[in-house]
Amino acid sequence: MKHIHRIRKSFSKSVGEQAFIALCVVLMAMTGLFSSCKVRDMRDRSAHQAADEAHGIPTPSESVTDSKPPENISKDNIGTGNGVMPDETGSAQTPPDSGQKPDISPSPEPAPTAKPEPAPKPVPSEEPAPGTIVNPYVRYTWDQMMDEAKKLRDAYPEWIELASAGTSVEGRDLLVIRLGKGDRKILLCGAHHAREYISSSYLMKMVEVYADKAAKGEPFGDFNPRELLSRVTMVVVPMVNPDGVNLVNNGLQAVSDREAVAAMVMVNPSYRHWKANINGVDLNRQYPALWEEKYDDVGQPASENYKGTASATEPEVQAMMALARSEDFMLSASFHAKGEVIYWADRGTVNTISGARDIARRMGKAAGYALMPVSEEPSVYAAGFENWFRLEFIRPSFCIELTPSNNTEDPHDDRKFDLLVWNKAKTLGLILADEALKR
Repeated sequence: MKHIHRIRKSFSKSVGEQAFIALCVVLMAMTGLFSSCKVRDMRDRSAHQAADEAHGIPTPSESVTDSKPPENISKDNIGTGNGVMPDETGSAQTPPDSGQKPDISPSPEPAPTAKPEPAPKPVPSEEPAPGTIVNPYVRYTWDQMMDEAKKLRDAYPEWIELASAGTSVEGRDLLVIRLGKGDRKILLCGAHHAREYISSSYLMKMVEVYADKAAKGEPFGDFNPRELLSRVTMVVVPMVNPDGVNLVNNGLQAVSDREAVAAMVMVNPSYRHWKANINGVDLNRQYPALWEEKYDDVGQPASENYKGTASATEPEVQAMMALARSEDFMLSASFHAKGEVIYWADRGTVNTISGARDIARRMGKAAGYALMPVSEEPSVYAAGFENWFRLEFIRPSFCIELTPSNNTEDPHDDRKFDLLVWNKAKTLGLILADEALKR
């Protein structure tokens, strides 16, 4: 029995050793297989990574969120350089495109995985974008006006024609814009007084917006500009006094005869306050309408208030008179600053012209402007454009002071154009056109 037990013990030990050896062999085989698979996987991953890199695809070792933004973008140029200007209320006003763009360099685009079809090259437009031509948010000049007028004509050839009423003392054209194609005509003018050039940018903005709405067939407020401008033609002289405006905005060095201007009486201390033409004559005291009775406290060429040696001596006044006589205008308006009031009648013609008060009331309600009493004293009201037009044609003519008074002779801050002028007075031209149809 002991022998048998010894044999069994020896057999068990032998079987255990053989099992252990077999297990080791299996483990060694599995280890080799795992190692082979790992090497193959690494080789496959390496091949895919190389392919991804060749196509610009980030690999797991590259973090997209870690990429740096362009170094030339900073918080200082976010929201600037795009021509947006705040008004006094803090709301953003968008002027026409100044052409300045934020200096943002684009990041390189990844190479496509498949070659795309070539995109067609954009065809450059020769026409300016509608609604982005006139820039009233700067010191408005004759040069800018002439450039913008040509662009407006090119953008809206069906609605706009350009002409000249004559030339100023220094030879600048008195631009005439004909807006519309109707038989009824109205005459609008601005900047008789040099420092009131905001009336020029107002009229230019008016021309652009009305033409754009007419071209698109879109309404503007309660009006249909296309229908109105098909029946009425607005004849607009945005800048009656271009030489004076040039002095106000470009300084004495921009004047042809600096010595002559420097020798004139300065009623106010700065050329930014200049009202007269470059001869030192106040153009709105020059028209032959009781000119002899007009008060003149200067008596010689000056920055303002001098009425000249006789009526209509100045080329700008002569040009306006000739233009007014050249066509059958139903009514007219001369735009000025400051006061937010409408002068609509004087003692000399108030009883001979019908309907003027009602037109003035309609404009006043639309813009929030006050109506002035009938002008009674010729020494005060005589020799102005509107007084001459009433007397000459026995038809309504208005002097409209566009902007609020601010107790200074300085021109307004042009960046606030919308707040100061446009938001209130934007429909006045359409009101006058509509009233012309009733006469």
